[in-house]
Formats: sequence, structure tokens, C-alpha cells
Amino acid sequence: MRRRFRVSCALFLLPAAAVSASASATSPRASAPTLAALRICGSSAPVRPPARYRYVILQAWEYRRIAAIKKQSPGTEVLVYKDMASTRDDARRQDQLPAGVGYDYANRHHPEWFLKDTNGRRVAWASWPHAWQMDVGSRAYQRAWARNVARELLRRRWDGVFVDGISRTLQYPWYLDGRVLAKYPGPGDYQRATTGFLRRVGPALKRRHLLVVGNINDAPLGLWRRWVGYTSGASKEWWTKSDKARDTGMLTGDEWAFQMRLLSRAQALHKIFVAIAYGPADDVAAMSYARASFLLFARGSLSAFTYSIGCKGEPSASYWRDDVGTPRGAPCAVGDVRRRNFPAGTVVVNPSGSTGATVALGAPYVRPDGSVVVSVVLPAHTGLVLRRA
Repeated sequence: MRRRFRVSCALFLLPAAAVSASASATSPRASAPTLAALRICGSSAPVRPPARYRYVILQAWEYRRIAAIKKQSPGTEVLVYKDMASTRDDARRQDQLPAGVGYDYANRHHPEWFLKDTNGRRVAWASWPHAWQMDVGSRAYQRAWARNVARELLRRRWDGVFVDGISRTLQYPWYLDGRVLAKYPGPGDYQRATTGFLRRVGPALKRRHLLVVGNINDAPLGLWRRWVGYTSGASKEWWTKSDKARDTGMLTGDEWAFQMRLLSRAQALHKIFVAIAYGPADDVAAMSYARASFLLFARGSLSAFTYSIGCKGEPSASYWRDDVGTPRGAPCAVGDVRRRNFPAGTVVVNPSGSTGATVALGAPYVRPDGSVVVSVVLPAHTGLVLRRA
């Protein structure tokens, strides 16, 4: 049975940090949340007119695109992708690596940087057999990684680095798949190695006036906050969707709330936050849920959202990137529904597993399909970005 709600502007107290962050959204210095473009495939599609993007993330071999992006949009910050935890045996040129240290160099000069399992074998990742696990806890590896990346960023005029592979543990099917690292066998050993890497590498790059955005995979909130303190900010992949089995299930309840806390904490710390949603180009429901959830708590131009469909770039449909302006106040809630108003529209989200609710909007709005409505039905784990009629 559907319930009918008229959503008022009573303050919604999900996480305390979210409320304090959102409450300041109406200050004179407030600005609208932004977008990002993600291009980390082997051969990626061109970036659409970059003026709409605050961040563009590219692979190292695409450095020639930087000048064109900057010419068209000087305010766009272009980051290079670098994995911190692996090196690739199928990438040879030092200035075109998806990692911070080349395989050939490490194999010749520092074979001790290759971690081994308890059977004495080097560890290649299960889903990416050309990626070899490196010793992120090694001081020498950390120095080499930071030195190589800084040189490349400054030489090629990148604004910063997108650091992938920041993990508390690698015990997932696509990484270790049951193998145990001989040097880091305990439950907290690899976490401490990752912490050491970020504590030394992050500040070293920031001192060179370079952005360091970490793609943090599996840290609980306290550890996540510590790690993001060493960087310029963080990203969260699989925004509002499950990544455990790479399925299409939407996040609800505590899992959804956890991601919203990450966004809110980053903003409270004045850090960059990039929400990365994945899905098919025609999955309007996933786009709308991800974008609406982001806009519920996003504030300021440091926060950005992207919907990636893989190597093809992002969808041509506007659902995931409609600009509704600077948020007006904090999110509101009645029952399972969350709402937030903007100058050019409103967003409504039902992050629960309930059967749904009919939401009275109080004015006419335009749905993504172009229809004009004064109320909407929100089934479980759905959301909408509605423009003013």
C-alpha cells in the first residue's frame, strides 16, 4: 500500500556532519555541486565540452588532452590515474604508466617490492593478471612512487593525481581471491601499510601544490577520515549501488546512509569528494537515484558527481547532469522520503526498502521524461531530479 506524503522542510538528521554541512549551504559563499568526467579505460572516448566539469580524470598517455581542456575550461582540474598498490607488466613507458613505478624498473632494481603469497609466489591480481601487487608499506617504494608521480605531474602539467587501490584489505575475489600476503598476513597488517603510504606520499605531493584524490575502497568511517586527512580529498566508486558482486542492486538503509556520511564528512573537512556511479547508458532509474542522492547532501564546488558507462564515457541523456543550482538549505524528511529544494528544481529520494510513497510536491515540476507533475510516486530505492515547470 502506498503512502501519500506532503514533504515539509523539517530538518532531517541523518548524520550530524551532514546537517552541519548542509545547513551552511545558504551562506553567501555557497556554490553549486559540480560534475566530473572519468576516463580511465585503455582507449577512452573524448571528453565532452569540459566547461561543465570541475574534474576530468585521464590515463597518463592522454596528457596531450590537457591543453585543449584547459583552453576551453581553465577552471577544470585534470587528474592523472595512478594505482598505488600495483605495477603493470603490459605498460612500459615511464611517463605513460597507470602506476607510480614501472614493472621493468622494479623487477630489475627492486624485486623485493613485489609482494609474495605464503607459498613464495609473486601475486598477480585475480581479475587483472597483468597487475602485480607491490609493497605499499616499503619506505623505498613510497619514495619512488611519490618522486616518479610528482615529476610526471609537473612535467606534463597535470593538476593532480587520482590514486587508486587504497584498501584496508585485498581479500576480494578480484584481488587476492583467498591468497595471503606473506609480509602482511594479519587482519590489520595491510591496513597499516596503506596508512604509512598515504601518510608519507599524500603530504609530499601536496607540498608541490598538486591535488591528491584517493579512491578509498573499504575503510570504515573513522579510518576513512584518517586517510582522507592525508590527501586533498576522496572518491567513492559504486555510488548508491552494490559493488560486492558487481551487480545492479541499489543501496538502501545503512549502506546508503554510510555513503552519504562519506560525502558529508569530506565537505565538513573542506575536502574534494567525487561520487562515481556506474551503469548502462539507458538505466535512467540508476542515474536518477545516484544523482538525486548526491544532491541531497552535496554543497559547494568541491563536490562532484559522475555517471560512468565505461570506455564510452558517459550517457548523452541529461538525467545524470541536470543543473538545478545552489541548494536552498538542508534536506527535509517525512517518513521514508528525503527532499531538498534548489532554485531551478527539487530532488526527492526514497532510500528505504519500503513499497513506496506518493509525494505531493506543492508546485508543478518536470520529470526526466518531460511530463509535468504535482506529485510523484517513489518506489523503494528510487530518486528523481525534478526541474521547475
